[in-house]
Amino acid sequence: MIKLFDTIKGKLVSAGSHPLANVKEAEEVFDDLRGQEPLKALEEVSHWLESLAQADDMKPERRFEVVRRLDEVAQPHRIKVGRDYGNLSRQSRFQENRLWSAKHDFWTRVGQAYGDLIERIERKEKGTEGMKTQPPVIALRALRASSRRLKWLYVRYGPVPADIWATLAQGYRFAEARRLAQTRSTVYPGLPGDSTPEEEFMRAMLLSASAPDALTPQEMDVCERLIAHFAGRFRISSKPLPESTYWLDLEQPRQPLRLASPPATLTPGLRFFGTAGAHTEVQAMLVKLEQANELPSGVDFGGSPEPRVVREVLKHLSLNWSPKPPVRKSERKRMQTRMTVAHGFDKLLDIMRAAAIDFPLDSEVVETETWVVENISAGGFGATVPQLKGDWLKIGALIAVQPDAPPGAAGRWDLAIIRRLSRDDSVPGKGQASAGVQILSRGAVCAQLSNADGKWSNGQAVLDGLYVADGGQPGTALLALPQGVYLPGDQIRTEIGGVKHLLFPVAITERGDDYDLISFRDMVQEE
Repeated sequence: MIKLFDTIKGKLVSAGSHPLANVKEAEEVFDDLRGQEPLKALEEVSHWLESLAQADDMKPERRFEVVRRLDEVAQPHRIKVGRDYGNLSRQSRFQENRLWSAKHDFWTRVGQAYGDLIERIERKEKGTEGMKTQPPVIALRALRASSRRLKWLYVRYGPVPADIWATLAQGYRFAEARRLAQTRSTVYPGLPGDSTPEEEFMRAMLLSASAPDALTPQEMDVCERLIAHFAGRFRISSKPLPESTYWLDLEQPRQPLRLASPPATLTPGLRFFGTAGAHTEVQAMLVKLEQANELPSGVDFGGSPEPRVVREVLKHLSLNWSPKPPVRKSERKRMQTRMTVAHGFDKLLDIMRAAAIDFPLDSEVVETETWVVENISAGGFGATVPQLKGDWLKIGALIAVQPDAPPGAAGRWDLAIIRRLSRDDSVPGKGQASAGVQILSRGAVCAQLSNADGKWSNGQAVLDGLYVADGGQPGTALLALPQGVYLPGDQIRTEIGGVKHLLFPVAITERGDDYDLISFRDMVQEE
């Protein structure tokens, strides 16, 4: 008796006879997938790939052909879905989740399908002896799939499951054993770019080594493209070399670690790589960008990101790819305390207005959260967010924080920004997260602002913003303004504590969902 387990597009998928084992029927499926709406097609390809796991009677060569064709048919669709996901401002939360799941699930199923082929070849399953020309494609695509899946996990700041490091190690070991690691091939016909298994493996390792928990999704996309640009500069060795900065173990797969904490003993599975060569090029790109404010030539950014975003990513890579490990600016002390947190630009204005007159907040008007601080330094703190409320928490979110105070209490509030983030959705209904927070100011004030033209881009003559004197650079100040009202070149006037200030713009330093943070030269006007 045949055990039935799935139905796709009205086709019965069973453990005894998979529809795609039949060439004619499979071609009909492939043709149908090509003409479908991209999101639906990508979801359906994932279902077909998943169904192959139970098709034990399909011959290895036919299995490879089906996996290859499904993978290739899906490529135009997954590119379109990725573009749609990047346009988050026009997506509902439900649609965003569906787009993310479609991309993540697709790369997961592709990686599993090629990984299954690797296992069959390695155990010399009957029928695999005729697959002598397939290993280069299998290794390359298995590693590409796992690398892309890793990227999509980082986009959500979620935990990275152990199986992803195992599949990356499996694909690279397979390529090494057959001396294919540096064999260059076209990854997908009709799409630009060729690669090697080593480059695909390095893309994943470099992304992990580049502190992705400190990057916004837009910055992460720029980072991934810069890594792709530099991937050919890196080489993996079985022994530590003078230029080596990271290590990993193919026999005990996990994310790469800095050689500042070396392995206890040298074992056959250890691999080492260095980032010094690319570090020099990153610094050169950064210097040129800061001088000319133009994007680096020769890099495929997939569009035209703001130079400001690329500059921040290059600074980030320069720090994390340095031959010397990044050093904290101040000592971080472990502690356990509570922190009251508020978010939303309008709410932050209300908080700073109330703090200026030592007036208790109305907790019904300004909703706050309570976080648990685990470590603290001069510049910020690390905290656990016990339960996520909504989807506002993200890299670059502007917040107000009040140490160890009951909700609604009067007193000083600090202005801060989320710099690192990781989510843990392993406990249903909890939605915990860990956040790294930078304190921008311990003395931000709400200020009324006017510009030289007498009217802001929203039509208002005066608007409220947050004024922060920059203690690190005398004569400079930061202004947090409602998102989109500031036009480059605007000169701003304000009065703080009876003192008039004239502010000359330097640069936009941050952009969030509801605010812009701009740096100014601050000139006090004498009476």
